[in-house]
Amino acid sequence: MVVRLWSFVLLEVAAVSGIGICVVAGARSVRAGISEADARALRSTMLVPVEPAPLEPAALEVASDATGTFLGMKDELLIERMRSGEVVKAKLNKGGSSISFRIDFADGSRAAFKPEQINPQTVPRKEIASYRLSRLLGMNVVAPATRRTLHRDDLVGKLPPEAAFLATRIDAETTFDEEGFTRGEMSYWIPVIVDSHLDTLENVLTWWRWMTVGELIPPDKVNMMQQLSSLLIFDLLQNNSDRFSGGNLMTSPDGQTLYWMDNTFGFQIEDQGHLRCRTYLFRSQKFSRKFVDAVRKLDLHSLREALEPEPAVLSEAEMKSVLARRDVALKYIDGLIAQFGEEKVYAFP
Repeated sequence: MVVRLWSFVLLEVAAVSGIGICVVAGARSVRAGISEADARALRSTMLVPVEPAPLEPAALEVASDATGTFLGMKDELLIERMRSGEVVKAKLNKGGSSISFRIDFADGSRAAFKPEQINPQTVPRKEIASYRLSRLLGMNVVAPATRRTLHRDDLVGKLPPEAAFLATRIDAETTFDEEGFTRGEMSYWIPVIVDSHLDTLENVLTWWRWMTVGELIPPDKVNMMQQLSSLLIFDLLQNNSDRFSGGNLMTSPDGQTLYWMDNTFGFQIEDQGHLRCRTYLFRSQKFSRKFVDAVRKLDLHSLREALEPEPAVLSEAEMKSVLARRDVALKYIDGLIAQFGEEKVYAFP
């Protein structure tokens, strides 16, 4: 955790002051329609180019439409279970700074439940918006999420006896109405996840180097770098500055699938996006052509349509801000293409 926190400090110093971390001497600047401060940050961390080797990433499974699949199961099936399943057990999740539960249903399935609460870093509707936006962009690595209203009896009342003492915290931080109901969101519970450690300082410096035009990516890391590069764009779109705070970069046990989890902090109305989101995105110069093409097609009409099944998850102003940040991402990528050419920038299919 200390290393992750220090990585934040170093990154923000680099972006704001232009001092940065020089991994290899001979930095170059990439001007892609970004601010002078961001250009200085880029200059401080870019690496000396060499001729890149061809990359052959493993194919990613992608959803074919806005409904899609997740872990081989139809989104619609998972969402229906979460909307109507009978709660038999609730467990308050550990390690987070906000309130979230693991919910066990009578049919044996599980979900994560995040209620409306006083903690500003968790806004449940935004997880739903993230899920819907990811499907619109053709990705199936955000777990299906939907609205659900639960009674206090389904949460506090279903805690195991040894956890009854947690009721005090739950009551203090969860927003219950006069009848004892709280509104929130359910996300499908991914059975097993492991920490990728992509957010440690050592690993951040390593993938910065790999993701620079001209630098080689080890063959066994190409698949993960493809997924990470798309996530960096996605996090700017949704303005999620919490990604590299520790524990928000989880993978499948085999390390082949990067799950885009924990998206309740984002979608703030910032047309340029949070500095952290831009800082991490501007460290990558290699992207997936297919994903960038999907981002280019994103417009207000398609975004509204994708969000319609879950009304009012984003306001009109929040949706327009997503599109403004889309323009920031595309301006950066187009600037890279102008300098290095499509073949080098679109290093992944």
